[in-house]
Amino acid sequence: MRHHCNCPPFDCSALVARCLSGDSQAGEEVYRKFQPLVWAIVTRVLGPQRADEWEDACQAIFVRLLERLNSWEERCRFCHWLAVVAARRAVDFRRQRALLLLSDPDGVPAQCPGGTDAETIEHLRRRVAGFPEEWRRVWELHVGDVHHDEIARRVDKARRTVQYWLAEMREQLRRCVDD
Repeated sequence: MRHHCNCPPFDCSALVARCLSGDSQAGEEVYRKFQPLVWAIVTRVLGPQRADEWEDACQAIFVRLLERLNSWEERCRFCHWLAVVAARRAVDFRRQRALLLLSDPDGVPAQCPGGTDAETIEHLRRRVAGFPEEWRRVWELHVGDVHHDEIARRVDKARRTVQYWLAEMREQLRRCVDD
């Protein structure tokens, strides 16, 4: 499904400005206008085998989008920026659901969606358990969908430090799976 942008005459910049000023009705307008686009992205990224998660993913994406509206720098049309952010969040949502299995040993099926077997999950679990204590805390918050700024506040570190740690942890886990 291709999203048709009607900017102009629709003024996305003004709508975003209203949201950022605290206008809750503007947030609802963003949701109504862009829900079909986000829905199309989520259904494509998660696929029909995960249809039971589509609504949760859409809600999580909109919460995150509305929290992060101030990061839109108006270098492109808002709908394009929103589509990129929604696609990235949908992929993150898909990955996070798989990684949530790491915290629940009894919840790991013999064969996990996406081809990840129980042995690989166990290997990843051991890798996470081997992270330094501060990293494990950051990882748990991240998998729990806590925003990077809030994670930084909770662990008393700079946001950049949190981002660096998460990037390094992801890379270690990626190498762990590749081995």
